[in-house]
Amino acid sequence: MTMRRILIATVGESTGDDAVRTLLPLIAVTILGVGGGLLGLLNALPFLWYLCAHRQIGASVDALGHRRAIMLGNGLRILTVGALILLLAVGHLSAPVLLVVAALLGLGDALFTTGHSAMVPAIVGRERTADCYQRIEAVSAIARVSGPAAVSALLRVAAPAAALALGVVAYLLSLSTLATLPRPEAAGPAPAAASASAPTPELTEWTVRRVLTTRGLGHLTLATTLLNAAAMISGTALVLFALETLGLPPAMVALFAAAGALGALLGAAGSRPLRTHLPTGAAKLLATTGVALSSLLAPAALLVPTGQSVLIGVGELMVALCATISMIIGSDVPARLVPQSHLGRAFAAIRLLTIGVMPLASVLGGLIIAATSPLAALLVAAGVAALACLPLARVRHWSPPGPADAAPGT
Repeated sequence: MTMRRILIATVGESTGDDAVRTLLPLIAVTILGVGGGLLGLLNALPFLWYLCAHRQIGASVDALGHRRAIMLGNGLRILTVGALILLLAVGHLSAPVLLVVAALLGLGDALFTTGHSAMVPAIVGRERTADCYQRIEAVSAIARVSGPAAVSALLRVAAPAAALALGVVAYLLSLSTLATLPRPEAAGPAPAAASASAPTPELTEWTVRRVLTTRGLGHLTLATTLLNAAAMISGTALVLFALETLGLPPAMVALFAAAGALGALLGAAGSRPLRTHLPTGAAKLLATTGVALSSLLAPAALLVPTGQSVLIGVGELMVALCATISMIIGSDVPARLVPQSHLGRAFAAIRLLTIGVMPLASVLGGLIIAATSPLAALLVAAGVAALACLPLARVRHWSPPGPADAAPGT
């Protein structure tokens, strides 16, 4: 029942995110006439909280508790999207106000995401965290297909303000479902790693430096950071490569997102064999190598006379499949190494790297395209994905301690 509620909340969370993220740029361009510079800022603003306020967000999650942080994050997003609908309805929306809306949505997302990361191991148990994330990714992949499709259908018959209501309803579903989850103290005995007595000053600060210098955790975090950077560079370049370099029709390019969502679904369904039969480091290394190799399929489309869209679609499917497997593998590592009372700060430090790199990589991708070409940017993205294999090679025989092996206060 607990897992089912988490998955139902995931449907709401993913659908709401996809609806809002699809509609904000459309509103900016079609209603406000925003240009490329402001549009880039609009897309980057939600991520900037991880760069500018990760310590405050992590400390807030630890102080409030993950339950209150999740409720606060969801509540802020519901109120913000509701205010946006009202502004659209009365015709008082402007570009600066839309930027404020994007910033508030980003704050709500940062609180929710950090609190959710601390909630999962507390609710389902640290030994079941990876299994839970496998199911969450599968449900999210389905929502990534159905969410934009629902928004597209609504836009055909209604104004953007009405389509935004889908986001409010979805976030309400997430909030109401997660509010019914059992409290951590009712979910079973505390894990060994979280059963420490009063923490020492050394244990209270999980900073970026400590994350990166913790064996296993630092290597996996650095690899994920590089993979996310590669994804942002590639995402910036792929559309231009397909439309301008190859001359593919827009309708065909739109299908690449569906191929990626299918790959994510297959990756979530197929991650268990690697997780159970190989050390964590080796399994993540294998999946990350798959991302690097698959990233070469899209630029290889320039070498074939026909079937270019098929080759790119297969490449997007394989990249998403391997990237999803890589993300699931090791998803339980922070919960196994960090006491529950410090998970908020630890996850905030981790996300400063893994999510904070995304707007920077997106800007870098744009600069590479402007200086060279979309093809060069795709090759750079493949190279960055290959670099992600290096830290994993050093821990290819490593796995995190099991619940019984975790020392108190680890």
